[in-house]
Amino acid sequence: MSAKTYPAGTDCVWLALDQDNHVAAFTTGGSGPIPLKALELGERSADEIEVRIRELPLASAARLLVSLKRPDDFMDFAKRGIFAYDWSDVHRMERDEICAYELVAAPSSPINVGQLPSEIAAFAERNKLEGVAFSTAQRIDVRKSLNCIERQ
Repeated sequence: MSAKTYPAGTDCVWLALDQDNHVAAFTTGGSGPIPLKALELGERSADEIEVRIRELPLASAARLLVSLKRPDDFMDFAKRGIFAYDWSDVHRMERDEICAYELVAAPSSPINVGQLPSEIAAFAERNKLEGVAFSTAQRIDVRKSLNCIERQ
């Protein structure tokens, strides 16, 4: 990925921190906004985020907050202490879109960015969402806090 091109049709995962330094994974569904700082990491690094998170130890019980046919990926994030958001508008009719990332799965014991290996923490630290607490934010329009690129 480059900072100038939206990876249309590619279901990307990027990380962010909230006001409490908790971590969330945001899954684009191939159409959600992506912070420019997440794209600056380069294609290889951005593609490795999900793989590296799966290598983390299980750290929490997890709650699925929406009904999905295949919630495994979101639950895997939450079981590692990471909040899992999805750009669920990709599955909605235009009139029903919420234009925000939706919380899909939440850890009962969220981890702090300091508990992550340094290379994964660096991905998250690039995208700090001030005034947002993942523990209470059911929907987040990241464009309000971060400079993003969107699918054209």
